[in-house]
Amino acid sequence: MTESTKDPELFKLIEEAAKRSGRLAALDWEELMFEPQRKFITDPSRLKVACCSRRAGKSHSIALALLKAGFEHPGSFPVYINMNRASAQVIIWPALREIDARLNLGLNFNKATSDISLPNNSVIKVYGAGSRREMDKMRGGKPPLACLDEAQNMGSDMEYLITEILLPATADYKASVLVTGTPNASCSGPFYNITHGKGMGERDAELGWSVHHWTMEDNPYIIDVEEEYDLAKKAKGWTELSSGFRREYKGEWVRDTMGLCFELPQRMLVDEFPQRDASDWRYILGVDLGTVDPCAFTILAYSRALAMTYVLMSYKDSFTTLQAGTEIERLMDLYKFDHIVVDSGGQGAAFINQWKESNPMIPARPVRKGYDSVDMGIGIINSDSRAGKLKIIKSSCKQLIDEMNILIWDDRKSITGKRVVKRGDNYPDHCADSFRYGYQKVRTHDTRGFGYADMLEKGTPEWYERKAAEIKAEALTPPEKAKPFWQTLVTRQLPKI
Repeated sequence: MTESTKDPELFKLIEEAAKRSGRLAALDWEELMFEPQRKFITDPSRLKVACCSRRAGKSHSIALALLKAGFEHPGSFPVYINMNRASAQVIIWPALREIDARLNLGLNFNKATSDISLPNNSVIKVYGAGSRREMDKMRGGKPPLACLDEAQNMGSDMEYLITEILLPATADYKASVLVTGTPNASCSGPFYNITHGKGMGERDAELGWSVHHWTMEDNPYIIDVEEEYDLAKKAKGWTELSSGFRREYKGEWVRDTMGLCFELPQRMLVDEFPQRDASDWRYILGVDLGTVDPCAFTILAYSRALAMTYVLMSYKDSFTTLQAGTEIERLMDLYKFDHIVVDSGGQGAAFINQWKESNPMIPARPVRKGYDSVDMGIGIINSDSRAGKLKIIKSSCKQLIDEMNILIWDDRKSITGKRVVKRGDNYPDHCADSFRYGYQKVRTHDTRGFGYADMLEKGTPEWYERKAAEIKAEALTPPEKAKPFWQTLVTRQLPKI
């Protein structure tokens, strides 16, 4: 008798491991799939896309595909990608837990990383794709499968993610890249393009995608589909022809401009900035700051003579406080901004406070907000775009255009009865917010700019002397004088009668 069999508890563990190993080896993954899932997962194509309705079993399909790849390749790292890692615990974890409970696979779920470990040393790696910096973390591995979920909300960065990161990464196994999602209201973006036989962008039209589609009606685990349809119609006031019903429950691409926040007519998108057409161009930088979320920067140029505004550049990325300050200073070297408008609420306040020491020459001003500022700001942008007063440079504002194409109004109302923008990982709005902050300043332009120091040539002794004087004067301003007039009233003692 060996040492291991002398210990009853250890013997039971070894016996259970042997049983589990044998059970997994005999597991027929295809038997666990219903027909549309089976066709999608076993399709040998390198690039596969599935456009499904809600409750079609899409997450269950991805979970099976990831497990199949992980168990067939011990010690490997299948990849699951969503807008951020936290979303995985809401979307893919429940499907994996259900399969694990049914088959006793021995999966281990890591709350800190969102990764899922298999008993054969394979690990399903979970990544966020909210920015290119997050995407670049996927470099270096060689997964036997890569799955990109909720792709309907991904913008132009989806082309970068697939062509420059996932395709090279999956080359060792000649593994498939799976892309899944549901139709979006704008009927635009890379996901829309590849489900219609087009390329994600300008350079990948010849890649070729194998397209799959199924709905709730194909899911054998939904007992009474018609009852679910009726409940949805009653809850939302939908009919069979309603665009929302056709997208969510039929998986059909139906454009719904009424639900979109921004109007984006084609005439609004242009190729060039006609700088020579006017001599009074003024430049504004709108900044949306975040510590967990990306920071976004939007540069606008407007001319009163032409009554026109051009969005010259808009982009976002993950920055630390110091990096965001350095990025603004880099942009200040390229443009002489009349105003730099920063969202100083929430996370942004920490940035501005630190800049007072690390980047004191950034003349950032907080954006003015109100109860209805979002609804009103978007309404002004839409009104001016309809009037032909607002143009966007296509090549340098791709991320802004992506966001404007997917942002929708929430069903809820704000406390004032105004509309609110739907928030969440699937509805990124950082570029759109920085655009709105900057455009608000276009409409309320103060010709004084930042002050006399900003009219001097940057870097000269006079510029530094005047700037230092302005900063010192601001620091010495009595607190009460710095308050708005209405706030000083409540601190003053009323005269006795």
